[in-house]
Amino acid sequence: MGSLVEVEVSIEDGAAIRRLSVKDVDVFRRIRLEALSHEPLSFASVFGDWVNLSDRQWRQHLSQPVFVAFLGGLPVGMMGLRFERARKMAHRARLVSVYVRKSKRGTGIAANLLREVAEHALAHGVVQLELGVNAANSAAIRFYEHHGFVEVGCIPDGFLGHEGKHDELIMVLRLAPPFGPRGFFCRTVPESRKQPFPLGSSIR
Repeated sequence: MGSLVEVEVSIEDGAAIRRLSVKDVDVFRRIRLEALSHEPLSFASVFGDWVNLSDRQWRQHLSQPVFVAFLGGLPVGMMGLRFERARKMAHRARLVSVYVRKSKRGTGIAANLLREVAEHALAHGVVQLELGVNAANSAAIRFYEHHGFVEVGCIPDGFLGHEGKHDELIMVLRLAPPFGPRGFFCRTVPESRKQPFPLGSSIR
């Protein structure tokens, strides 16, 4: 999905947003490990899964876009994209690795990261952004709703560990035609057809 070229965009608070290249593996490692260490409830991965990765493995994670916000030359936030590979799903991409350092929240950095990621997605034919968020992360949910994401589903017990279990909310943002930001249609299962999962059952 395009070459790993560096794109830099200035934003009002003196920060800059840049897409990382494979040469930026040290920057990526620094901000990713900070995110996993400081906000363990916000991610499906855990610090121990990443801390011992090799440089090659870190570079592999940069094969899909990762945008980082810099302030004073230091990384303070990031946001990534995961494109769908299947032809019938190529209009979709998943928002991943969303993080802004706590002291820099509320400054517009997260909104500007989202804007850059969305514009990059559109330029590569994506018209629908999707994400999963811990149902206990009310601040993140409010941010996504403020920027047009709509909750379309919930995965019970989507996150296990770190102080118990939490549901995962699935949210979607329509970026452009054929849907458009207001053209949101989602078929849901009628209440009469919903069934709980019996304990001990499995899907084969």
